[in-house]
Amino acid sequence: MKKFDLLVMVDNTGIAEFVLPQLEVVCEQLICYDDFPTDDEEILMRIKDADAVLVSWNTAISKDILSQCPNLKYVGLCCTYFNDDSCNVDTAYCRENGIVVSGVSHYGDYGVVEFVISELVQMVKGLGKISFYEEQRELRGMKLGIIGLGTVGTMVAEAADFFGMEVSYYNRREKEDCPYTYREKEALLAESDVILTSIPRNQIVVGEEEFALMGNHKIFINVGVGPSFDQNAFERWLAEGNYAILDSGSIHKEKRQWYKAQERISIPDHVAGFTWNARKRLGEKAVQNIRDYFNTL
Repeated sequence: MKKFDLLVMVDNTGIAEFVLPQLEVVCEQLICYDDFPTDDEEILMRIKDADAVLVSWNTAISKDILSQCPNLKYVGLCCTYFNDDSCNVDTAYCRENGIVVSGVSHYGDYGVVEFVISELVQMVKGLGKISFYEEQRELRGMKLGIIGLGTVGTMVAEAADFFGMEVSYYNRREKEDCPYTYREKEALLAESDVILTSIPRNQIVVGEEEFALMGNHKIFINVGVGPSFDQNAFERWLAEGNYAILDSGSIHKEKRQWYKAQERISIPDHVAGFTWNARKRLGEKAVQNIRDYFNTL
């Protein structure tokens, strides 16, 4: 049976409790870290001798680090791999140097959708700390505009449609046979009561102009990995009497305490999609990616 010599889980991926026995089978030696490295030097110390690495979205592995890992053959992303620009590993370097990179998709989607609908219901009915209306209302009839109709965006659309919301979307390309109304971004921002962004990491799609188009007494939601919005423009927009629902992993991290202190922002202490169920799915898919890698050799 083919095996790695040394497989290192470089940070707390959340999957160890589910798949340690399976991981032990695919390597001669397994090292699992249950914390997060604080700098590049610590990352390199952990993985420099490994021929395989598992890593979460929290730890960036740069070209400089990768170039000092002569044995490395495989990087298993314990997160979604959209493209080079949004990845926390220098995938271009890996590709150029024969290091295989695999990612995991559709493991935390259900938890994200539950979070969005739950927070919206609480906000419009005034069940939590925030009341969007003076008198409690229903979601039915509210207009939801989605920027980024990928898997999560589509699932939110389906759930919102079930509750009677009027759903429209903006995407880089209009979807064929889509049951929801396509709108240009300007119209979607101006006409929606609730605007949700669900896009790959490292893309700012809502700035000063977009917040101005939204107008006031709106709800802005971001559930992507990392912020989709310009922070300064967002602060000014929020001050005009607007509201936001932000996942813990969808913000400018250096402003975390500021978000928590705002009366019109709802933000959890944990990443909404990273549930027990999601971690289990993530682990199973990460192990299957390793098996698939060996099957190609």
